Amino acid sequence: MSRKGNAPAPQYPPPMPPHRGGDTLGLATLAGVVAVLVISFSNWREIDRIHESLDKLETQIAEAPRQAAPRQAAGELDPNRVYTIKTADAPIKGRRNAPVTVAEFSDFQ
Repeated sequence: MSRKGNAPAPQYPPPMPPHRGGDTLGLATLAGVVAVLVISFSNWREIDRIHESLDKLETQIAEAPRQAAPRQAAGELDPNRVYTIKTADAPIKGRRNAPVTVAEFSDFQ
C-alpha cells in the first residue's frame, strides 16, 4: 500500500488517550485483595482460638475419669478395703494356722 502525501502511518491498535485521576479498576482490585487478606487473617485467628479451646476440652475430658470418685451401689463391697471375717467356728479345709485364709461365700437358692 502506498501512502498519500505526508500523512503518518496509522498505528494498530490505536493509542489510548491519557488517563486522568488514576486507574479505578486497579484500585478496586487492590482493595478487594486487601479485604480478602484481612478476612482470611481474621478467620485464621478464630480457627486458632477454636483449636486452643478444643485442646483444653480434650485435656479436661481425658482427666475427668481420673478425678471422679468411684461410685458404689448400696450394699456393694469395696474391692480396695480389707474386711475382717470371723472364721473361728467355721468349717475349714487345711491347717488352722495357715498364713493365708480364703473365705468362700455362696448362695444355694
